[in-house]
Amino acid sequence: MAELKTPGGDAVDLDAVKAGMDSAFESVMNADDAPPPTPAKVERTPKPERARTRRQPKDEKPRTKPEPPVKTDYTEDAQQLVGGLWTVAAAVPMTQPYALVVDANSDALVSALAAGAKQNSTLRRFVASGENTWMLQLASVGMSMGMQAFQIARDPQLRAGAAETTRAKLRQMLSAQGIELPEPAAAALCPPG
Repeated sequence: MAELKTPGGDAVDLDAVKAGMDSAFESVMNADDAPPPTPAKVERTPKPERARTRRQPKDEKPRTKPEPPVKTDYTEDAQQLVGGLWTVAAAVPMTQPYALVVDANSDALVSALAAGAKQNSTLRRFVASGENTWMLQLASVGMSMGMQAFQIARDPQLRAGAAETTRAKLRQMLSAQGIELPEPAAAALCPPG
């Protein structure tokens, strides 16, 4: 076995080091100043929870909106919603090509929204402020519209044709309502093909 040396070069007596460690351990174990044992935990009774009730004055209105009454047919309401969606899309030059997607799917979208309004109070609030097939119809129409919009976005020639078709329909709708736009507004809203 190799002999251990101090940094100064002196030999280290391992037996003396071991004896010193043993005596230090014994003195620590036999000392009276050891920490006291931990006291047993005292369980506290929990404080009673405060009941937070708010008294509503008799003249205060409830905070929730009343549920619209359930009708048997929401087709007219859905037509107005889809018509408004088309009008907004047709009036913005950047979205005019995509208004064609709304127009092409308006009947299916109206049908899906009307069926959904009968079944779902959230949708009813949107449409009018049972079957489960309305969800599938709405998802199907949405998927079809998304694919058509994607095709229009990819093809510049198709996009230009869709925009021109939308502009023609917008001009027809405005003239049917007797609305004549001044030339700068008409050129901005419905630029020539």
